[in-house]
Formats: sequence, C-alpha cells, structure tokens
Amino acid sequence: MNQVMRCQAEVINEYLSNDQALEAREFMSDMSMPFDQQDRVLNAIHRLSKPSARKVGIILELSASNLASEQLLR
Repeated sequence: MNQVMRCQAEVINEYLSNDQALEAREFMSDMSMPFDQQDRVLNAIHRLSKPSARKVGIILELSASNLASEQLLR
C-alpha cells in the first residue's frame, strides 16, 4: 500500500470512528471514487468488528484492484 492510500485510509477511518459518514462519503467523492465503489467500501468497513486505518487501507486497495478488473472486462 502506498503512502497516499495509507493517508486516505486514515482520514476515512477517522471520519467513520467519529460517526461522520457523510463527511467520509464526501472525502471519497473528492478522491474521484465511483459511488458503487464507495458503497462496497463502506459496507466492508461496517462489517468489521474493530475498524482501523490499516484495515480500511486494505479494503481501499482491494476495492481499487477489483474496480480495475471490472473496467477491463467492459
């Protein structure tokens, strides 16, 4: 995971740990993340028993690689 993605994960985790889901969505929109990917990321984060910036980063990384695979299939 690169430093940019690590920082993004920290910001998203901070928003969600402070019950600021709208701000987290706005941040992801500012990252140019498609809405369907945002939904997948947030659903995966909400399923975690103890979210952390590291776990959020892994989810972001996997969702980005999954999105690239889906776009290649189009």
